[in-house]
Amino acid sequence: MSRQAGCNVWLKLENMQPTQSFKIRGIGNMCAKAVVEHNAKRFVTVGDTNAAFAVAYSGRQLSTPVSVFVPTNAQASTVRPKIELEGAEIVENGRTIKEAYDAACLFVQNNEGAVMVESADDISVISGHSTIVSEISIQLQRKEPAAIITTIGSGGLLAGIITGLHQCRWQSVPVIAVETHNTNTFQQSMLFATDQSDTRISNGGSGANINSSKRAGNDPDKKPIVGVETSKKLSLLPPLEGEPDVDSDTKDSTNGKPTTRTDMESTAQLYGRMRSGNESRQPEPTVATCLSSEHICSRALELSQAHPVVPISVSEAMAVEACRRLLDEHQLLVEAGSAAALSIIGKGLVHQIVPGLDHESHVVVIVTGGANINFDKLESYRQRFPYPAPIIAKSGHEIFMRMIDAAQPASNCTTSAATGSLSTSSVNASPAHVLGGGPLTKNKTDTAASLTPVPASK
Repeated sequence: MSRQAGCNVWLKLENMQPTQSFKIRGIGNMCAKAVVEHNAKRFVTVGDTNAAFAVAYSGRQLSTPVSVFVPTNAQASTVRPKIELEGAEIVENGRTIKEAYDAACLFVQNNEGAVMVESADDISVISGHSTIVSEISIQLQRKEPAAIITTIGSGGLLAGIITGLHQCRWQSVPVIAVETHNTNTFQQSMLFATDQSDTRISNGGSGANINSSKRAGNDPDKKPIVGVETSKKLSLLPPLEGEPDVDSDTKDSTNGKPTTRTDMESTAQLYGRMRSGNESRQPEPTVATCLSSEHICSRALELSQAHPVVPISVSEAMAVEACRRLLDEHQLLVEAGSAAALSIIGKGLVHQIVPGLDHESHVVVIVTGGANINFDKLESYRQRFPYPAPIIAKSGHEIFMRMIDAAQPASNCTTSAATGSLSTSSVNASPAHVLGGGPLTKNKTDTAASLTPVPASK
């Protein structure tokens, strides 16, 4: 991958977590706090998903029973047997996932000590997800990456990544948030925010201008496919050391006007419209089930206004191709939705989004994982989608298409197959690198902080 991309590509393998996805980071943190701080007696969640798998695992580790509500007669996902193996109770109730959710909420209300575990907006969940960035910082020996590529579903992971980046003082590192075309709720939300902001500005109105700072990337003469450009004047993150806090006297860097309370209120209203604009959107049938979400959590939308974030959507065929290539080249099988992030590397789009990458640049791809995959599903994808897949990517209001891959330029990256840990100088020794994921327990997290460079596929 690194040779093909012409830069050092790192894979943060969250599929190696005990529950095979990043979900255990945030959900494990929330569940542990619920037991220690609130004496939780039972965890309740909805849907036989990767999140429910993480809840079930956490419940077993914390000796706390778990109830997973699912619609009656709903087809079981491939994750359900894993959830049951962890000892969780499957409760069938309602005809739809919404009815199952309502039943779960009623159960929590009527049972003292029961806690509803949701995987997006909770601050404990976001805090847990933020640890992924602190691990990356250690594993890269504090070298600042040129970009972090991740997929986005409901937005909890994105919120955690941005939070972690600011904690590591990497607030200028762009995040490329990848979805598929029929799961692009985040992309639609950000387009709505951009259009609304542009309309207010063109009408002479005040408010947060999300188009006031430079785009992601270091080359001022070359623009990425899209940049959700951000303004720091309404940063919702705590100020870093030496930075002034945001208050009513903060000056707008573009026009010298103070940012008023009215501006902040109008921005909050904008976030509300960004959410409500997608709440009526029903998820379409997709192979990227882990990315399917009716709306994005409010914290992710807020933080995306305070950090360079590049929303981009790719075709399902591109996601499936990346899934197959990860299996062929690294013998790792993940959900197609998770692999969508890798399609940005495999198809060379990363150079369009982040100009100026070279053999000294580091790009980290979060392989979010997911247990809802098996060989039967992969075979059905193989029969359904073309291989190799044509490039069809959407960014902003633009669509980038190419029917065949152009020849990839040779990289200056070395091709040593040497294996080393972070204490050695092997970061650049191999053009394909693997970053281990950190499990729930602290001792395992520490031992997982090493990495194994893998030879690039030829």
